[in-house]
Amino acid sequence: MDSSCIRKPGNNCPPSVLNSILRTKRTAEGCAWGHSLDSFFCARPDADSENYAWTDVWTTSVFEELGVIDPSSSAEPCMRRRKPWPVLKIPRGPDDILSLNDIDPSSYSEHNDSEDDLTAPAFGEIPVEVIDSLKTFEQLPKLEESVPAQYLPRLLCVHDPDARVSGTESSDNLIHYRRIYPEPVSSHEHLQDAGHLRLTRQSRIGCGHHSNVYHAALSLATSATQHLRVVAKVAVPRVQAREFLHHEAAIYDSFAEHVSQEFSGYALVPGIRYPVPVAAVAPKFFGYYVLDREDYEFCNTAEPSPILLLEECGEPIDPQTLSHDDKAECFSLFLRLHLSGIVQKSAFKNNILVQPGPLTAPPHRRSLNSPSFRVIDFGRSLRRTDRNQKEWLDERDSEVKDAQKVLRIPRHSMS
Repeated sequence: MDSSCIRKPGNNCPPSVLNSILRTKRTAEGCAWGHSLDSFFCARPDADSENYAWTDVWTTSVFEELGVIDPSSSAEPCMRRRKPWPVLKIPRGPDDILSLNDIDPSSYSEHNDSEDDLTAPAFGEIPVEVIDSLKTFEQLPKLEESVPAQYLPRLLCVHDPDARVSGTESSDNLIHYRRIYPEPVSSHEHLQDAGHLRLTRQSRIGCGHHSNVYHAALSLATSATQHLRVVAKVAVPRVQAREFLHHEAAIYDSFAEHVSQEFSGYALVPGIRYPVPVAAVAPKFFGYYVLDREDYEFCNTAEPSPILLLEECGEPIDPQTLSHDDKAECFSLFLRLHLSGIVQKSAFKNNILVQPGPLTAPPHRRSLNSPSFRVIDFGRSLRRTDRNQKEWLDERDSEVKDAQKVLRIPRHSMS
């Protein structure tokens, strides 16, 4: 494709400017999107042009919109959500909400040996007495699917024999919680009966200044015999720690759905000069729960801690082992958070997780050759609406530098 064809529609307007005003195909954050790496083109004018210094990357859909390419001849697929391999069994409800194990064959056929694989097995169906005997829950399948709010338990029975949420030894190992986020919807209360959560001292997988993190076994009210592994985050007995946890829960609840979803294709994220995968940015959110008692006092640290339930997303990265492309993808997660109006405020390597992928494949077919990254820990995060324009830009630019430092990205090497 010659440069004259690229220059003609823009009247010497740099492609970066055109890319920002053309509709083209875009991600939810507004980034130009392409189905594959072949959908992107490096564009620049002729060497004798007065604008010869600039270069940019355009997508197939930009050329389609400008009339350089006939859309019918390119036949580029549209962006679609890539669903994780399903393990959760939930029946259709009276409101005809689709079962979470309804598999889209187009999402999974590349990973299946036969059509028989399109029926998800009943993972995690283990007798309660066996679950109660477990000290850790690593053998349970992970819950990686999105769970509609109407399927999350309105009430949660927490089995806590080692006093992980209360912080003090107690003979009462069954504690009743209620959901705060997502806010329960009264019209679906028939789907929000009590679920069960189990955690133990040995199931702890992380600790920090303000919280402890555990593997936990979760069973939903609609699938009481199926136990799936999630992450349970609880505050240490300090008021500030509870405030951080509550703030983090509110941030997760405010996220648009696309923040925790993976999509097909690649995107041009401002701040990186080449395409990166449109991966999920943050873990999926399975609810925020507090003690179900009328006289419950949030600031009373003698009371059991609130509980934040999230998707488990792997182990902290080691920046020294990451390829240049992996670093670019991790960096893009922070940039996409900024486009979504969030500064994470804790850009440390322990807050960037990696796990074997792709998540569309069954767990036994995943590997770190196809890594899946996530950003976690939003207890200190800022919303764009929390600051004026100058303060927001300062916070954003500071986090860009912090992320580059953590990921060992030389300055200006990606922009």
